[in-house]
Amino acid sequence: MLTLAAALLFADPGANVFPERVPGLMEACLADAVADAEVTDTDDSHKYICSGDSAAQLWAFLERANIRSFEQDTPEGRWLSREFPLGGCFKRVRMPDGTPASAGLSCTIWVPRPVASTAAVKR
Repeated sequence: MLTLAAALLFADPGANVFPERVPGLMEACLADAVADAEVTDTDDSHKYICSGDSAAQLWAFLERANIRSFEQDTPEGRWLSREFPLGGCFKRVRMPDGTPASAGLSCTIWVPRPVASTAAVKR
């Protein structure tokens, strides 16, 4: 019992590891997306896009958690992406002309929404 009490006393409350911090980071991203009016609807979800500090914190957390990145080549340049539950972050690393990118980080969260079925419901 004494060992448990000592462990709780000396535990670092900020040492949360993946995935325990993801909900808080996602909440900050969602709040920024709403504040910046970066919310749209897709066929089956609400799409929230954040950038700035909330995206940088989420990207850094995913990087520290060793979440594997994927490379994507697009007309806008080369991007790295890291996925998390319900979304992903995207960071531009090269411009279309091959020069290093200095800007271009955003995170997208897709919140599923009900879709009315076109098929008749049988009862």
